[in-house]
Amino acid sequence: MKRFALAIGLAFASMTTMAACGGAQVVASDNGQPKMQAALQALQAAQAELQQAEPNKGGHREAALSSVQAAIDSVNQGMQYAASHANEVGMDEGPAEPMPVDEEVKDAHGQTHMANAMVQLREARKQLWTAKHDKGGFRKQALESIRMAMEQVHKGIEFADHHE
Repeated sequence: MKRFALAIGLAFASMTTMAACGGAQVVASDNGQPKMQAALQALQAAQAELQQAEPNKGGHREAALSSVQAAIDSVNQGMQYAASHANEVGMDEGPAEPMPVDEEVKDAHGQTHMANAMVQLREARKQLWTAKHDKGGFRKQALESIRMAMEQVHKGIEFADHHE
């Protein structure tokens, strides 16, 4: 219900702004990049979950954190790139809705933070897959960093399962 009210409010604000500008295209405060913003939020959530996870993962948690930070940096650089290139700017679409992702993380018994981090990484990946434009290559870099982070989260879960 809150999301619906927010969406209605954003739509009204967008229409009001367009009317005030004579119907001209208005760029969103996120530079018309709702998918990049959603990916960034998911990456920040994954980072928080990894920071809360037990450090008994054979160094894989730390490697995942490093890859998540690289992805965050790439997303931020991609949004900055798009802000300075008119062909990368989209219309005000409002915030991107979360996308359905597989929330089951195999063999993550008792490793809630690692499992939650994996789900957030899946969300970030899906948002980036559907983002418009290449963002100067930074979107692709972010996707690669997410792939590496997911691999390290998986290895960390396996390590902890075998070394308890």
